Amino acid sequence: MNKVGFLIDGEEMLSYDRSQSLPRKQREYLDKMDKEMSKGIVLVDQSIEQADLQQKTQFVALNCVNALLQNNDQMAIILFTYLVDRMPDLKQAKAKIKKSENHENHRIGIEFIFDEVKAEGQKLHFQKNINLH
Repeated sequence: MNKVGFLIDGEEMLSYDRSQSLPRKQREYLDKMDKEMSKGIVLVDQSIEQADLQQKTQFVALNCVNALLQNNDQMAIILFTYLVDRMPDLKQAKAKIKKSENHENHRIGIEFIFDEVKAEGQKLHFQKNINLH
């Protein structure tokens, strides 16, 4: 299976199986999204009149995180499908959330992985004064 994952703070929230073909109506909806974003987007408080693919995918990924945080799974799935469809070499999208002190705003960092997906390391806990014999 050619799986693509969407992680938030190391936890897989969504996955997509590339071996399944995208239905025509869904592809048309993604094309409509592209046309709407071509009219302009706001990315990190910056208005972009003619967004390129990189800017669009950053915008979509940020909105995907927000949709997941608001439990809007249907929107998150649509947005993730856009990322997978528009970036055919995407293996994984990783989001990290840094909460602010006032808990009202948070910063989101997005990383797209296009090469081999590496598993997160496993923490080892050591105890003092254990006899091995």
